[in-house]
Amino acid sequence: MSSFIPVTIKTMLDCHEAKLSISYSLAQFWGLNISQPVLLKFGQKEIHVHIDCASNTKDEVFISGAIRDELLFPLLNIKLIAFYSSHYHSLTLGPLLGVLTDFIENDTDSLPYFRSIHSFCLEMQQIISENGGFLYILHPKDVEEGMTRGYYYQNEQWIKAEVPLPNVIYNRIHSRRIEKTKSFTHLRKIISSHNIPLFNERFLSKADVHQLLHLEEHILPYLPDTAIGNHSNIANLCMKYSTLFIKPTHGSQGRQIIQIKKTAIGYEAAYSSGLDSENKRLYESIEDFLISFNKHMPERQYIVQQGISLLSYHNRPLDFRILCHKNSQNLWKVTSTVARISNEKQFVSNLAQGGEVMRPISLLTQLFDRNTAIQQLALMKELATEVCTIIDQKTYGLFGELGIDLGVDESGGLWIIEANSKPSKKTENHFNKVRPSAKALVEYCTSLAFSKIKNKEDPEHDIFRNYDIK
Repeated sequence: MSSFIPVTIKTMLDCHEAKLSISYSLAQFWGLNISQPVLLKFGQKEIHVHIDCASNTKDEVFISGAIRDELLFPLLNIKLIAFYSSHYHSLTLGPLLGVLTDFIENDTDSLPYFRSIHSFCLEMQQIISENGGFLYILHPKDVEEGMTRGYYYQNEQWIKAEVPLPNVIYNRIHSRRIEKTKSFTHLRKIISSHNIPLFNERFLSKADVHQLLHLEEHILPYLPDTAIGNHSNIANLCMKYSTLFIKPTHGSQGRQIIQIKKTAIGYEAAYSSGLDSENKRLYESIEDFLISFNKHMPERQYIVQQGISLLSYHNRPLDFRILCHKNSQNLWKVTSTVARISNEKQFVSNLAQGGEVMRPISLLTQLFDRNTAIQQLALMKELATEVCTIIDQKTYGLFGELGIDLGVDESGGLWIIEANSKPSKKTENHFNKVRPSAKALVEYCTSLAFSKIKNKEDPEHDIFRNYDIK
């Protein structure tokens, strides 16, 4: 029988002792010994409290003002999930979920703007408020050992307050540069010392992902020929293929990608971003291109990749973004799929570079018969979850969300383009509804938050129920 119960926490402001009041039925359900103080936990905060039984409803838990102040409860009333451990004589309330991101604070009215994930944070908040839990948004500079500040949502606005360190942190930092700062390193030390799971803790390198996938024999047919983007490799691959792509190893959003095409009179270079994105440059030889490449491109690492003749839609290149999440059983599942179509002047399909999205099945049925379209989409989902599993198992760090970009060539073959650990939240069509990815992330975060308790106490639990309390 599960001990995970959704409860509503209410504050007794007139009580100044560390007291907690629950119903007789809840005390009986837990087998709670109320003669001894219980260790009450909220995030990384904890306090010993005395428990009284009263004629409360079965899902109400009353805490004193003293407990509220000590545990930094932000709200007078809040729905949480409660777990009682008879072994440790402890009562855990949660989950506390922290979303870590870099954002803009407006000094005039103190209203934060969470950039590309602002609406997504509201969707996660909606799910949390329905299921039980507490979510807040963190900036790396606001996490300290003694005091942590974050934004929580109340009365249709984000409010900044002192909060406990959370049970789990979802990393949505937008910049690789920020993840290399001292404040981020300091944050990681703090959360590591408290054994707080931090998932999607870093961006993925295109070179590293290709290398680990290349070691899996069953994945090789889906990988374009790829090498480190030095002069020798670029020149050699130009001899083998009529089209190449040169990509920054640590690039994102389709920026600074170069497409090289062999023509009758030399080589044509197209650029996805920057001053040259509106024009194409012609070179008599690949050596001439490499001289220009070395002179004008920023000093960074690149990969060079075989160009594939992928399907197009109205002469516009397209690919497919398969968004995957881990579920509460720690298995990768597809959450959403979209077809991404480049704009008329681009060769990349990223939305940041003007791409558009369509429903995959709608697009595929225009290119294949319906049975083939359904089969293709099913194969894409299967390949995407396999790629996620390999990345998760073969690289360091904890991952719970990955965006896998796949292409389909003119003969129907599938190709792995790249994997993203910070996938865009603009690709899902939600139309003012809560996106499936928001639900999936809350499920995974909740599972992580209670993982230690689950493993020790109740591996077969069901978190979201209270119907078996008499």
